[in-house]
Amino acid sequence: MSKIKINTFGEGIEIRKLHLDSETYYNWIAIAKRKNRPLTDLLLDPFFYHQVKDARFKGLNDIKATLVTGMQNTTKSQIEIWHNRKKVLKIQSHELFNEIVLFPLFKLAKSQNFIDHDLENGIYVVQKTIGLLRLEQFSTDTQQLKMDDFTFSVSEWENSKFLTEIKYKNQTLNTVKTDTTIINQTAFEIQ
Repeated sequence: MSKIKINTFGEGIEIRKLHLDSETYYNWIAIAKRKNRPLTDLLLDPFFYHQVKDARFKGLNDIKATLVTGMQNTTKSQIEIWHNRKKVLKIQSHELFNEIVLFPLFKLAKSQNFIDHDLENGIYVVQKTIGLLRLEQFSTDTQQLKMDDFTFSVSEWENSKFLTEIKYKNQTLNTVKTDTTIINQTAFEIQ
């Protein structure tokens, strides 16, 4: 058995579509009106969850949501692939997203998630992050790695592409660790 480890570093994006039940939503709208602030601003305020006094919600991460995360196409972003404790490949983001080549270097696939279609009504939170976006590890029987065995799923948000998932031989990899810092966050509501 050989071990494969994939590190994804750099600038990332997290897009959440929040799923609030109607009672909670209308209670929070009432609080927002009393405070004379939009609900989308209050959701980003960590002190808001203390004022709500609901044991189910201690922060934004406690709200049920559909989440899409990925690595953005910036100069700071890169992927490292390790095989049996040896770094075998380092991919800069511009190499992955470069579409102006005669023969594609990597197998890219269009990701299928909620942001690839028209956005539905609801509250969305977009966070820009930096750091170790994901670390994935798995074991395989093969002793030799081939780049054709990897598929990189790509999605698009506000005319910017980002990597959402890496598959090895059509197998979805599980994230073992992430360590990021939020550098920007916004929220908006579509009604």
